[in-house]
Amino acid sequence: MPDHLSQDLDDSGFQQDLEAINRYYTGRFLPANPWASLLNAYPYLAARQRQRRMREALVACGVRTHEALREMSVLDVGCGSGSNLAWLVELGANSSRLTGIDLVAQRTDIARSRYAGIRFMAGDFLKTDVGGPFDMVMMLAVLSSVTNAELKRRLVDKALALLKPGGVFFLYDVISRRHVPGTAEYQRLTFAELEGYVAPRKIRYFRKDLLRRGVAERLLPRVGVTVTELVQATRLFNIDGTFAYMRG
Repeated sequence: MPDHLSQDLDDSGFQQDLEAINRYYTGRFLPANPWASLLNAYPYLAARQRQRRMREALVACGVRTHEALREMSVLDVGCGSGSNLAWLVELGANSSRLTGIDLVAQRTDIARSRYAGIRFMAGDFLKTDVGGPFDMVMMLAVLSSVTNAELKRRLVDKALALLKPGGVFFLYDVISRRHVPGTAEYQRLTFAELEGYVAPRKIRYFRKDLLRRGVAERLLPRVGVTVTELVQATRLFNIDGTFAYMRG
């Protein structure tokens, strides 16, 4: 089979995968704000953990001042409704240097309506010119939404290619030590799989131990949000997925 024809067939398969992902996430409920629910504190704690790990990754990579953060250009792949980039602005990032892209147009429409000044784009990351290079590329809960291993590899390859020398790749996802059967829409990663995607580079993990969601939800009513957040800050475990980073 000619190489170009093989490539066309591969791309056709990827397009079907992307369309399925788009349908799945378009059909899901889009929460207005993770801080808004007083009845369910888990989204708040998960958001706080993402923010804490993001800040720790920046500090570990030498970004320790507001001035340094303000000079950073950041890309969020799978940005959703934009809350992670908005939080960077709260820390001191320059909104004009932030870009988010998401496959689901409804999400980026919400993001634009909420966060003026940040550039949000809707489309296929592999086919969209997002600019760059960037000081930091984030990919949060993206790879587990893709069940095609080669498509995952291409997503990671492009993310790494968009990094400036010494730039930071920050990743969050549900990762296990062994393969766990998934569904048509979801397949958690293994640590070996992720490390294969970034090889020969070395990726650093904040913590591989995950406190099961059911345990965290039972803990909340007993000790409250504040105590749970303090325990989480000890870095003994992640309550929601695994966080990792690497230098480009």
